[in-house]
Amino acid sequence: MTVETHEKTSRTAPAPLERVLLSAGAVGKWPAALLSAGHRVVAPVATTSAAVEYRELSTDLSNASGLGRGLPVHSPKAVWFPRTEPILRISRDGKRWLLEDVDVPAPRVVVFGARPCDAAAPQILSPLFGWDYHDVFFEKRAGNIAFVVAACTQPVDRACFCQWVGVDPAGVGIGDVLLTPMEDGSFIAEAWTEAGRALLQKVPADQKKVIEGELPQLEAVRRRARESIPNHFDAGMVRAALEKRFNDPLWERSARSCIACGTCAFVCPTCHCFDIQDEFSGRTGLRQKNWDACAFPLFTLHTSGHNPRPDQASRWRQRLSHKFRYYPEKFGRILCTGCGRCIRLCPGGMDLLADLQELARSGAASPAVGQTGAGQCACAAGPAPGILAKTSSPSGNIYRPYLMRVAALRDETPDVRTLRLEFADPAEGEAFEFRVGQFGLYSALGEGEATFCIASSSTRRGYIECTFRKAGRVTRALRRLVEGDLMGFRGPYGNSFPVESWKGKDLLFIAGGIALPPMRSVIQYCLDKREDYGDIVIVYGARTWEDHVYKDELAEWEKRPDVKLWLCIDWKPAPDGSGLSAEPAMEGWRPLNMKDPAASAIDESHRRYTGFVPQLVEAVKPPPANRIAVLCGPPVMIRFTLQSLRKLGYDPGDVYTTLENRMKCGLGKCGRCNVGPVYVCKEGPVFTARQLETLPPEM
Repeated sequence: MTVETHEKTSRTAPAPLERVLLSAGAVGKWPAALLSAGHRVVAPVATTSAAVEYRELSTDLSNASGLGRGLPVHSPKAVWFPRTEPILRISRDGKRWLLEDVDVPAPRVVVFGARPCDAAAPQILSPLFGWDYHDVFFEKRAGNIAFVVAACTQPVDRACFCQWVGVDPAGVGIGDVLLTPMEDGSFIAEAWTEAGRALLQKVPADQKKVIEGELPQLEAVRRRARESIPNHFDAGMVRAALEKRFNDPLWERSARSCIACGTCAFVCPTCHCFDIQDEFSGRTGLRQKNWDACAFPLFTLHTSGHNPRPDQASRWRQRLSHKFRYYPEKFGRILCTGCGRCIRLCPGGMDLLADLQELARSGAASPAVGQTGAGQCACAAGPAPGILAKTSSPSGNIYRPYLMRVAALRDETPDVRTLRLEFADPAEGEAFEFRVGQFGLYSALGEGEATFCIASSSTRRGYIECTFRKAGRVTRALRRLVEGDLMGFRGPYGNSFPVESWKGKDLLFIAGGIALPPMRSVIQYCLDKREDYGDIVIVYGARTWEDHVYKDELAEWEKRPDVKLWLCIDWKPAPDGSGLSAEPAMEGWRPLNMKDPAASAIDESHRRYTGFVPQLVEAVKPPPANRIAVLCGPPVMIRFTLQSLRKLGYDPGDVYTTLENRMKCGLGKCGRCNVGPVYVCKEGPVFTARQLETLPPEM
């Protein structure tokens, strides 16, 4: 982006609805007039001789004393995206639970004197909070904000780089009213919207002068503002470099001083990551959205202990990649306004701008945003769409769960349990639909939510099942439930297995450990519609026989003449500690050929072996012709099993898997499950192996 680009923008921007000249005194009295008219007003206020902060004005504090005094230390993000925001009220009376929507406190607020880099933020975030599922909390707040923008005439310091990310420092077309200071101390006010025109009506007629025609002196002020912003870099070259330099010493070098404090995210006007937590005391509580940050070590930590971003270097890479590559690919705007706060306030001295400049120097030209398939997922083909979740909330609260009753429970292993859930409201249950492969968020009310797949088939109506391992606060609380207890469920979310397109195909299902539940839903579906599918082979392994889940169902599958079920348990360590023992890990579980699994002696009448799942797949050798393979398991198992399937000749487009990634919203809002430009909760969890090849190697 160049200065000439902004001059073109200023010439082609819509003409203001109204343009007036205001004295400095009129501008100073304007906030008080807005307060008197009943508006809530947030404005820059001088807190010390040097610092300026956004503060809500009142009759006792009605002067925007920080107007024109640089950039406030923190952004006004809390106006449209509060640090903590209640989204559900929860109460309990014995075993009876009540869920109530909270009122969305979205008063009409005027952010007076906002700099362009702050006023541009809600518009950049709107596509995220409004695609498919509409976040009424964000949309009501953002829709009730009016911005009186204070144009910049010069940068605060070298950390300002707004125009290189598409934000005009002169503020043309941003917000509702633009205030541009002139050399004589007066201001030119331009209303871009009807809301802005209404705000201008609060200035007495005798204190403003209507301006007609062109204003060469105004264009001169704007030109100087744009030319004054230093630190030029090309955003297209940054995007290209981010793609090429995924594994690069830059990330480790830049992140050495990161202390994972989250300051960069909290001061940023466009960072939107959040957590969802229950705060419960006695018989009442709230479910809340709280700010979160991708710099935190726990942000992407899986329950299994796997973390796709295990260090600060990978988290720093994600921060830059998401803002300057992935978000533009998805929504057409860079997720940054160039305010520079993350640079000024970082206690470790990290310099995002310096890294952007280095990336720009090493990148090659790339298509502009909007020419790269913005909004298109790298995984547009393959899995089938899912059923969109509905909400019974009259307010459209997408975070409100259904109330579910525990109809039955079954212990699969000492720490794994299956719950059968029925809708507390039969009408909701009758209307509920999902497709195999979709997931949901399950609530231990008062404790929080956890993400599990729907472990039963959509062909089996009247209930859903979930299977989980006791691991943390929520799963411990779910474990305490007994038959008849109530809990919550949100969903279904995500895409699904394209079972309709598999008709007439042979099927191979491969699962490891606790990853059989998402596989179980599609296996049940195919067995319930057995005539639609050909040969069915199931390969399932776990550490020990005790760790195998659904043992009763496994026994049924073993007995079926139209299913071939192969089971395995892991090798045991050698007694001398030299590695793994080649002996059977358990009586009756014959060992595979550890060094050459394909050479193993396999007996069709005996399908229990000692070995790892990828080894058993190579030993069984299910032919790839006219066959679909479905794979679920921990990341390490998926990686090695994909290699085994390649050896057997499987086309990556015929291999399906589900990605495990930590999720909090399930709606593509919280920013936790991103892998490249893909939101796993919406464009997954089902992917083909070919689609995985297009994603960053994080999983």
